[in-house]
Amino acid sequence: MSASISTLFEANAVILLVFALAFFSAWRGQRSAIYWTSWLLANLVLATALILFMAAPLQGDSAVMALANCLLVAGFGLRWRAARQFGGRRAPLLSIAGPTAFAVALFLLPGLGPAKVFMAVNVVLTAQTAAIAWDFWRDRGDGLPSRYGLVLAYAAISASFAVRVGQGMAGGFTSYLPHDALLQGHLLVGLFHTVASGAFALSIAYERRTAELSQAALCDPLTGLGNRRAFETRLRECLATEGGGFAVALFDIDHFKGVNDRFGHAAGDDALRACAETLLRNVRATDLVARIGGEEFAIILPGVGADGALELTENIRRAMQARRIAGPGGGFAITLSAGIAHSSGGARTLDALLRCADEGLYQAKAGGRNRVGLSAA
Repeated sequence: MSASISTLFEANAVILLVFALAFFSAWRGQRSAIYWTSWLLANLVLATALILFMAAPLQGDSAVMALANCLLVAGFGLRWRAARQFGGRRAPLLSIAGPTAFAVALFLLPGLGPAKVFMAVNVVLTAQTAAIAWDFWRDRGDGLPSRYGLVLAYAAISASFAVRVGQGMAGGFTSYLPHDALLQGHLLVGLFHTVASGAFALSIAYERRTAELSQAALCDPLTGLGNRRAFETRLRECLATEGGGFAVALFDIDHFKGVNDRFGHAAGDDALRACAETLLRNVRATDLVARIGGEEFAIILPGVGADGALELTENIRRAMQARRIAGPGGGFAITLSAGIAHSSGGARTLDALLRCADEGLYQAKAGGRNRVGLSAA
């Protein structure tokens, strides 16, 4: 084996082991993320395969060469499993065991010859790496930029394996690992893939974690709605950009303390979730619904006039009044009081709008609750 090819094998193996250590560190910090285990094992298996390729004789039937090829298939099977686990999809062990068993069978079947076995193994590897590229590509809607780096890394190695399939179809060699310029080129592509796939695997996990933390900072954990911070952020955006006007509606569950006292805090939580569901069912995709306090909710309605905001808020109030919440003694019902402020009334600051909406809410409560108060804002 020439020095350059040997060096490329060694470089790929060392980088795989380095990233295996990085994946192990990531797993220790995030053990609930099962894809770290698959990525770690994949790198260890692939590194072992490359070491065996270096140790195997170039000519003749070799058990070491057979094992190296089977481990290569198993390693990319683990990579595919990791990709599916990262995407939240089923990742059965058959996705590893099936292709690996097929590779084993290729070396056990008599009379195939090195060229045909070489071609078939590379068909499997081409399919595996293309599937991994697809699994990362299909979830691109999540906005994680490192996803495109992973797609490129796996598409590149898949294309290189496809070239090897063509080499196997052409035949004319007696080794399970043809020692030629194509091997050197393949190992160079492999080096790019090894570095890129490892680096982008770490970075995409970091990007997702950052996005999750950012989302958690704007989310109410009980109802899944936006929290007060999300509400105020969106309200400031509307004040800056909504030239056509918008409305803010505040809602308060009537006599919520009585629900907790009579039915218990678990029933109170059910009431809060039911209120959140009712609000979401009756708004548009462009509206923001948030839980801004204990039993307080708010909606921002961009591009809606005062009459339209009143009609929508009344629909929500009636829908909540008609809803029965499961609980002791056949369940219970809750009602909502609401206050509306519209930006056309002159209030052009966050505090002024909320003060006007609060005035409408106070009017609704003072008028007997289970009604809507509209402030002139």
